[in-house]
Amino acid sequence: MTKKQPEDTKLLMLPSELVNRLKDVSNKKGTSLSGYAVEVLEEALRAEKLGAATLKEAVEAYRMVDIHKGAGAMVVPRSSLGQLMDDLRNRRDEDLPTVWEEAGRWYGRYLAGKLEKEEIIPFLRRDLLASWNLDEVEIADGDDAVLRFTGFGMSEEFTKLLLSYVHGLMESLGYRETEKDSLRGMATIKYIR
Repeated sequence: MTKKQPEDTKLLMLPSELVNRLKDVSNKKGTSLSGYAVEVLEEALRAEKLGAATLKEAVEAYRMVDIHKGAGAMVVPRSSLGQLMDDLRNRRDEDLPTVWEEAGRWYGRYLAGKLEKEEIIPFLRRDLLASWNLDEVEIADGDDAVLRFTGFGMSEEFTKLLLSYVHGLMESLGYRETEKDSLRGMATIKYIR
């Protein structure tokens, strides 16, 4: 069943290469080019209304969720995770950082298989910011890379576990830690590739 075109329409000029790509997708979906274009533009407006600065930002957020889903990640309230970590730390303090480092190492390898090499560091910045509920993350990439993060509400124990996680992750991406300065809720880590 096709939707009836609204009577009041406007002509929109688009690059022919883009129109050809839209045609290909609309044909695969079994819908008209106009119908598909209206659907895509409606969703772009919806993303704007939801507060996404750009449609690209909304697509990147979806990509991050998709990668997390594929990696087996799950959303857990920080308070619940903190309580669980406290309970575990009281039982076997020495094992917990090793577990988090291994999780970081695994995730780094997963990202390396999922993303193009030049996409990993920009993705990782957004990923750490969102998935660790950090307030600030900076990553300066290059042969000498620097990672800085701040999480104002982060406990000392949680900071240590994040540092273990980041150590494993960056190591699996081919970076070696050369210097680390950290306090509760913040760190600056320098690497060489």
